[in-house]
Amino acid sequence: MLKFVKFIINIIFCHFLYRVRYINKEKEEKLERCLICPNHSNTLEPLWIYAKTDNLWIMAKAELFKYKIFGYLFKKCHVFPIRRGQKDVKSIMHAINIFEGESKRKLLIFPEGRRIKKDKEMGVAKVGAAYIAHKAGVPIIPVYLTKNARLFSKVYVVYGDPVYVPDDIVEDKRKMAEFADRMLKKAYSLKEKYLENKEAKSK
Repeated sequence: MLKFVKFIINIIFCHFLYRVRYINKEKEEKLERCLICPNHSNTLEPLWIYAKTDNLWIMAKAELFKYKIFGYLFKKCHVFPIRRGQKDVKSIMHAINIFEGESKRKLLIFPEGRRIKKDKEMGVAKVGAAYIAHKAGVPIIPVYLTKNARLFSKVYVVYGDPVYVPDDIVEDKRKMAEFADRMLKKAYSLKEKYLENKEAKSK
């Protein structure tokens, strides 16, 4: 079932509605376990990563599970809810437990926690992804996604180098917040490093 769902998503959302291009995807593919942490501006962004990533779980806002039919479908596709603006310990523990005893699993989390729609605005990174990565013993891969992508336009998904959360900062809230902020900046910096010329030519 999941292979068929991914096939349909790939055709519709990565080739027809958007023309998605992947850069440095081998950085993710060579890892069996990791957190994938992109910037966030488009509701459909999870589909661009889901279509091309094996063994992927996705953390999504709880509001998407309001209707039972959608909740059922999301769970079948390894999507689970998080209550934003709250200390959702149950969902955090579920995210950590995804990696328990499993050698090949990946988790998609948007560290900004909400869509950032303005072209030049960067959101505030939440520390949840860093906490989960450390507890699960997996690296974080920062990812840049083309912001505010328009239908039928070219979209880039750019993968950065994997980074582990240092052991000595986990008990320090300030240092964890600084680390989360650095990871988000790394994601945004991938645009300047790989895409400035490409995006200018496509306009």
